[in-house]
Amino acid sequence: MKAPLIIVFALIMSTPALADGSPQTPLRGFSCDDTRTRGFNFYCDPAAVEEEVPEVPAVDPPPPPPAPTKTYTEQIEEYRRDLDELKHRAILEPSTENVQAYMQAQAAMVRQAGLFTEVWQRSLFSNPSLDANVSRPLSAIGENLLQDNLDVEREAAFTNATSERALMFVYEGAGTCLVCETQGEVLRQLTDQYGVAVLAVTRDGVSLPTFPESLPDQGQIANMGLEEVPSPFLALVEPRSNAVDLIGAGLMTQDIILDRVRIITSIPEGELYND
Repeated sequence: MKAPLIIVFALIMSTPALADGSPQTPLRGFSCDDTRTRGFNFYCDPAAVEEEVPEVPAVDPPPPPPAPTKTYTEQIEEYRRDLDELKHRAILEPSTENVQAYMQAQAAMVRQAGLFTEVWQRSLFSNPSLDANVSRPLSAIGENLLQDNLDVEREAAFTNATSERALMFVYEGAGTCLVCETQGEVLRQLTDQYGVAVLAVTRDGVSLPTFPESLPDQGQIANMGLEEVPSPFLALVEPRSNAVDLIGAGLMTQDIILDRVRIITSIPEGELYND
């Protein structure tokens, strides 16, 4: 009986061969690297595969935004504020340092203004089209020549205007109009000098000594649209067309009257200061 037991024991302890001829290892429990239990041991994690992280190229940080450029107006305003601050500090705290700081800043401003003036003058020298002296002489002799020529133009314009239209003078008596009598005297001298007739109209029926044959207003002034114009006033009127050009109201000298008539009748609107 002993021999069969020994044989059975020997068979159990012997290492069986696998189908491919390799020896078969005994089962000693599950292991994650055992090919016989692969797929059954759900506790084993598969070998971790390291994912390749793509390299991100280094990107330089964006440059800081440029500092905003101040306009010339902003620079001048800042300079003025600084200068005012120095001045006010020197006034309220008049120490030697504060006063000298303001004096230095003031001197710098004067130098800058002098430089600007010099460049301005040199620009006028080299650009006659910008020089006012060309059209209006700045010297005393040039001013006299210009004034003489202007007087001729004024007189010619006044003579032409009063030959084609009537010069109307509207006034009130001395009791209600302080300057009407004086205006009448100025106007009488002017019309006598140029031989011009005047259509004098009294609003309140009181005649001035210089114009004793004045006509009383009977609604003609209102019909001309001049009822709101204060006395005294002068106007150029065209009886046939009822056209009216108001010269002005209040006390006016001869030069003012002549110049206004020249502007109204000889110079197109918008061209008075073109020269």
